[in-house]
Amino acid sequence: MNFSQKIIGFSEEEFNNLFEICQTSLGRIRKGRQIKTPIKERFYILLVWLRKYHTYEELGISYNLTKRKVFNLINIALEDCYEPLIQHFIKWYSKDQLEENNIMFSNFPNALAVVDATVQPIERPLRNQKDWFSGKHGCHVIKSQTINSPDGRVMHVYCGKIGKDHDITLWRESNMIEQFQIHPIMGDKGYVGIQHDCRAILPIKKTRNRPLSEEQKLYNQKVSKDRIIIENYYGRLKNKFKILSFRYRGDLGDYSKIFKICCALTNYDISLRPLRKPQNEIEIEIEIEPENN
Repeated sequence: MNFSQKIIGFSEEEFNNLFEICQTSLGRIRKGRQIKTPIKERFYILLVWLRKYHTYEELGISYNLTKRKVFNLINIALEDCYEPLIQHFIKWYSKDQLEENNIMFSNFPNALAVVDATVQPIERPLRNQKDWFSGKHGCHVIKSQTINSPDGRVMHVYCGKIGKDHDITLWRESNMIEQFQIHPIMGDKGYVGIQHDCRAILPIKKTRNRPLSEEQKLYNQKVSKDRIIIENYYGRLKNKFKILSFRYRGDLGDYSKIFKICCALTNYDISLRPLRKPQNEIEIEIEIEPENN
């Protein structure tokens, strides 16, 4: 296996840290015919696929495997790596934990987190095409919602939903209302209405007869400045993993697992390379030696 940081997006040391987390699960003995490809190479091929989103044929040529073997290898690796990566890197933090590490929004320090939704184009579904079509984006899409901490890391994921659903629908289906009865959640205009469910910090909408005052405009600017961290997160997520930025051509039933794994890996990446200048960071349960500059 010829290692390339450019191809997988992690240094060799970082890759080894991730592999160590998944090694036990990847090494499980399965019923039926065993995959001969070494487990470390399987994990590497999975990261290549997530990052570059090559076809199975292209990966087969690169690693001297048949298309069918690449397909099986990736699907088994996804299943094996899902739980260990999610457990290590996607965690819920209380307001006390965040404050202990000085992780707060600059304009609204009482807010616990920020919520937003993102979409990804998909191939035209064979069934229920109208459900997956987004009039706003003019194509068939799949929607996902994340709740992120003030430093940008994902704390909760609700994903793989039909394209016609509104942001507020995803919010109410995600059953996170009880988490924000004391400390508010921050959102954009797509989440106007959640203030009736929980404490929320949202931009003020102008109407035809009521333009915004200067004070309201300033308030909206402050909301935008704090919530931009989640946009920064989506930028990192989709830039790092092309499988989430290109048109998704796989099984929609696998999408949730893929999206969550990419979120977990992006959280790991942010722990090493913060979205913003770090203050204090929440420690994750893995020892990471400082990089040599």
